[in-house]
Amino acid sequence: MPLPRKKHDGTNGAPVLDIMKAHVRLLDVEEYVKPYAVTRKSDGAEFMLDPGFNCTVEIVNDNDDASDDGAKFYEKFKYKKDSEGHWINNSNSKLGMLTEVVKPGYFEDDTIPELTAEDLEGFEMFCRIKPKKNPTTGQVTGSTIDWETMRPLRPRKVAVVAVPDDCYVEGEDEPDPTE
Repeated sequence: MPLPRKKHDGTNGAPVLDIMKAHVRLLDVEEYVKPYAVTRKSDGAEFMLDPGFNCTVEIVNDNDDASDDGAKFYEKFKYKKDSEGHWINNSNSKLGMLTEVVKPGYFEDDTIPELTAEDLEGFEMFCRIKPKKNPTTGQVTGSTIDWETMRPLRPRKVAVVAVPDDCYVEGEDEPDPTE
């Protein structure tokens, strides 16, 4: 009797997520400022990767049924080469957009310090998570952040209740006029 068939999804166990507005947290952030070599575990092949920030993305809240809360996937925010061959943080890139979310005005204000791994560790934001596709084959290989949708978390509004000058709030005991 033949064994049952199963089409390989190409994800190597990475979750394939499609979340319109996820609240995410960046973890285990590492920065590489020069191209670096990696070895593929499956066949031992070695290849070079561009410099940038690598991290784990955790879904804090999928803003839906919570079925994807806690899911994690690997993400890269890469430096780009300028016309002279130098690696830079380009404003029109995934890393550039992340930098603007973390440090608003970064590309207009030279006094804002450079982005570091410490700035990103534990950083939370809103963004769309979409299936990641191999650019050559089109095969879905996991999940990625849609860089054009990254937005900062808004500070929570604190309700301010006005207290009258006599410090009496309706529903409380009457103030003692002798005090």
